[in-house]
Amino acid sequence: MEDVVRPNEQAFKAMYERGYCTWFSLYEMTIADTKTHLPWRDCLFQLENAFLDHPSFPENLAVDASFSNTAIATGISTWRTAQGPCDLPSFDQEFFIPVASDRPTILAISDPQQSAFVFPRCFGEDDGHITLLILAWTYILSARWAEIIPGASGPEYSNFEAEWDDKNIPFERAPTGSTTAIIDLGDIDDDAARWWAAVLALEGGWIASIPSDKDPILHSPWYTKLVSEQRFTLSRDTKSRPLPAQHRAASFATALRYLFSYCEFHKVAKQSHAALAATLLLPVARFDNRTVRLPTPRVRRKVRFNEETICKTPVWSKNLNQLDRLLTLSCNAVGTKALLNSVFFEPGTFAFLDLDIVQDQHILLRVLMKRDPSLGFLWLGAFIIGTQTRSLQEAQPVSTLPPGTEEISRADECRLMYLSHDQYYTVPPLFPFALFGSTAITDTNIGVCQHARCETSHGLKYESLTWRCRGGQRAATTVPRIPFRAKNGQPTDGNISVTYNNLDNEDDDSSEMVTRNIFTWLRDEDGFPVAERAIREHEWIDNLDSVDDCPITGDAQSTVGGNLHGWLLKTITRRSNSL
Repeated sequence: MEDVVRPNEQAFKAMYERGYCTWFSLYEMTIADTKTHLPWRDCLFQLENAFLDHPSFPENLAVDASFSNTAIATGISTWRTAQGPCDLPSFDQEFFIPVASDRPTILAISDPQQSAFVFPRCFGEDDGHITLLILAWTYILSARWAEIIPGASGPEYSNFEAEWDDKNIPFERAPTGSTTAIIDLGDIDDDAARWWAAVLALEGGWIASIPSDKDPILHSPWYTKLVSEQRFTLSRDTKSRPLPAQHRAASFATALRYLFSYCEFHKVAKQSHAALAATLLLPVARFDNRTVRLPTPRVRRKVRFNEETICKTPVWSKNLNQLDRLLTLSCNAVGTKALLNSVFFEPGTFAFLDLDIVQDQHILLRVLMKRDPSLGFLWLGAFIIGTQTRSLQEAQPVSTLPPGTEEISRADECRLMYLSHDQYYTVPPLFPFALFGSTAITDTNIGVCQHARCETSHGLKYESLTWRCRGGQRAATTVPRIPFRAKNGQPTDGNISVTYNNLDNEDDDSSEMVTRNIFTWLRDEDGFPVAERAIREHEWIDNLDSVDDCPITGDAQSTVGGNLHGWLLKTITRRSNSL
């Protein structure tokens, strides 16, 4: 007998094959391009013009610091639900973005073999500066954060500093297994030296914070704690000497200039862009409660030449609006994860990547870049710090039904219920899994029944975003039409030999949980139509009423007969043909 909830073996296999072929075709394209095109440079410099329509924090932003572990910025996003003549109204969605936290992101510095990802050596740049540059960018982003977030302060230097090398030990002659990593900073003044000593102090050489109403100090989103068996020892051309105890901390602009000078000295501009991409992903690592593993720096002493110094302007000094957009995106860990995870979504299938095929991390990264090139820099940053997680989450437009249609797919039924935004459907399901099968239109609720036959295209379209600002003011941001994010990787016409090693249609634990969740969201208020009796009695769904014996809570609760009152309320709202 065919299972009413799970796809049969043939359908399951067909879906597996399509997902397999989608990613295998991308893998083949990547391998074919290996010798002719290296995408690293292109993806890195996307940073300078990516997401130009993304909003940034406004002036006078209202910050809610009433929590002990976080501070948040809040606002309302407005979404249009239909195109053309349709009375389905737009709706507003509350949103919040964390702008401070009481927890650091843990950075564990170890041998390159133990780090999450070895930075590709295809940039014409020597050595491994990526860890140092990430630490520098955590300060720079925090300094900019303190300038634009009301109530934030800093950065301020602490009493901890990295040590200085008075012996000028060459990198090549450093003892094997040494617990010290020597960092050559070149010819820098005392102010720059003090900044680097703070940035590279293992104990935490600086702080940027915002007060909480609950007393604890909250830190910037790029607040980190270093765990390393090796200490950083700094070296500069000017003879190292004790720096003044009281030293004014470098501002955002000054710190940016110090970093730019270091990159010019070591010729590592591309690594700096990669480090910025990785730093933008640090809030995601903290959100996932993950430790970030980074390689121990290996910085050779530079050979000095009598070259004329040419003063240049750091690239981000002339592109501050773009940096602010990236900073805002970085604070929104959930939004960043959604962008990364979007590459795995494909309508009508499970678009997965067989890691048995792509075992080389650099090839795997390039496959993901090829899937959606505009997200290349985010994926590079994710690989550097090890946050390349996956899920299937993305909203899709509702199919337009031809005249005379008597059924609607359950996936479209779910979408229309959310777009209708009735009282019980203002929040999407926890697992936005597209259900199989269809529902008779006469068995759907009022909102779905009304709009299922509407000849208008229904779907989410982002209209505007409004920030809450201090003094009850609001700052509105309107963006032009955002096109659908097309993805590469359509299955090729050639013969692809599908490997079924990872096909397991008996692994039901996750499927059961997701299926029960989505049916609870879909049917809990109005009940199951009689036509879905077999689904209601399925072993995965049969225990939905296990909590029905508990009294309901809220304003509608009766002082007596709580169970009966809850049952009556449900009875009133259900269809006449519901189970």
